[in-house]
Amino acid sequence: MKNIMNRLPGSVSATLILILCNAAFWFVFAVLTAVGAIQSLNALGAIRWIMAILAFGASGVLVGLGLLLSRRNRPAYYFGVMVLAVIALLSIADQVGLPDLVTLGASLAALVLMIKDRLWYLQPKNAALKQD
Repeated sequence: MKNIMNRLPGSVSATLILILCNAAFWFVFAVLTAVGAIQSLNALGAIRWIMAILAFGASGVLVGLGLLLSRRNRPAYYFGVMVLAVIALLSIADQVGLPDLVTLGASLAALVLMIKDRLWYLQPKNAALKQD
């Protein structure tokens, strides 16, 4: 039996990579925030810790989303569209810097690719196996 990665269309693989890169960004941001490496956040006190926890959570959600999307989980598709749209909106809701633009670009690119490939994500798994 073929490995599931052999069945993924290129644009779906690109989507998963973008989602995992976004997760890595949020993980790094969370670590940097937690250890106090971002000077502008150090003055925020407890809010710094809330931001770190939320960033860790976003990272975990994105990793889980990537795993579920690779398995064609139908609810994960809809949840993923929502999560990526929210991340994109929140990326421009504050002062926009280079990190915001990076997450905005990755989120929008993944979102566009997910919408483009919606039939692949929403198609039953057994139907895809019959086409191979």
